[in-house]
Amino acid sequence: MKRNPAITLFLSLFVAALLFGCSTNPAQSSVTSPSSSQQGASESVVAKGLPAIHVEGSTDLPGNFYLSWVYSRDIAMLDGKGNIVWSKHEDQPAEGLTTGWWDFKKHVVDGKTYYSYHDQTGAYDSYGLTGYAPGERVILDENFNEVKRIKFEASDVVAKGDPLDGHDFLMIDLDHYILSGYIHEEVHNVPGHESGSKVVYSYLQEVKDGKVVWDWRSADYPELYGLTVTDGTPDANDYSNQQTDAPDIMHFNAMRLDDNGNLVCSFRNLSTVLCLDRTKDKDQILWKLSGGADEFGLADYQKSSCQHYVTVDGNRVTVYDNGNKNQLSRVVTWQVDASAKKAETVDIHSFNNKFSTACGSAQRVDGSLYVVSFGAATKDNEYMAVIDFATGEKLLSVKLDNPQDFTYRCTYFE
Repeated sequence: MKRNPAITLFLSLFVAALLFGCSTNPAQSSVTSPSSSQQGASESVVAKGLPAIHVEGSTDLPGNFYLSWVYSRDIAMLDGKGNIVWSKHEDQPAEGLTTGWWDFKKHVVDGKTYYSYHDQTGAYDSYGLTGYAPGERVILDENFNEVKRIKFEASDVVAKGDPLDGHDFLMIDLDHYILSGYIHEEVHNVPGHESGSKVVYSYLQEVKDGKVVWDWRSADYPELYGLTVTDGTPDANDYSNQQTDAPDIMHFNAMRLDDNGNLVCSFRNLSTVLCLDRTKDKDQILWKLSGGADEFGLADYQKSSCQHYVTVDGNRVTVYDNGNKNQLSRVVTWQVDASAKKAETVDIHSFNNKFSTACGSAQRVDGSLYVVSFGAATKDNEYMAVIDFATGEKLLSVKLDNPQDFTYRCTYFE
């Protein structure tokens, strides 16, 4: 596999730095129990080995914050005051591996609570990509006991048991969910490269009762190849495979269902949000928002650059705009009229000189109150914050004691 030498050097140094402070004993796990009466983080709820964090401020929010890390096997749940109320840590499964647990979240199905996270097991090929963590989704019950592990079901694209991507997961019920994956193969429909180009493309699969009921393969839409940007990944559009045989042309990272049951998805390396029709098996793209093929008439300043995460609230679509193009991260919300293909910017909130190269999330909790996580922050060690954008007040801030503890995202659930 061809790799960019600079990226290879960066990965070597970064992984070495991460491993320096980590135990390499295989798969030693530490789990804590739920607690609802903490006045501060106690030893009973802080898993041994959990990355150290520092909390400033407090909120009266009744729910919990769900934290996950990219390059360590750690997840944690905080209450509205910032107290750790549950956490889990596991050492790396083998010496020399650097794997993470991504996308820790809560699910409520028919009044019953479940939790889930993505386990990058270290057993699968990541194609040399720093932003791909192949593995499986772990489902926990309300008491944090493991219920099941999920991988792909057999289709025309993947075999049963193939690994999932870890960026996002939608649970409709315990046996009905939407999965995502990165597929590495040679395609022959890239304009100008019909003789063949090796790429990594996006694949989404909906499973119900063990059967694939819908899927989407981005390589079936050759018009998307021309939308790939290089602001976040320099070789993302290397269709000639001069620098890499695994250009990450799409980089899916988030999905949500809208009120009509359509799937709204974020693709970092397109700087685009796509809406997909789950009732069709072809012509599935309903609209494109932002990016080079924006259909909503957005001005350049209204567009996102290498965004991560997406939420949908009626006609409001919100992203955490990493802002790789200008190296300034923002939270951007659009009011979208899909039938008329019109959109207006409702809110753009930037921060005091913040820039996250990757990861992060933004979620409106109530009115002007947002939970924002900063992912791969480059200018400080703040992981997440609760901000009232109407007043500019920061109610709660969580900082990493070690900035090298690269964080994924933080979400809030009541």
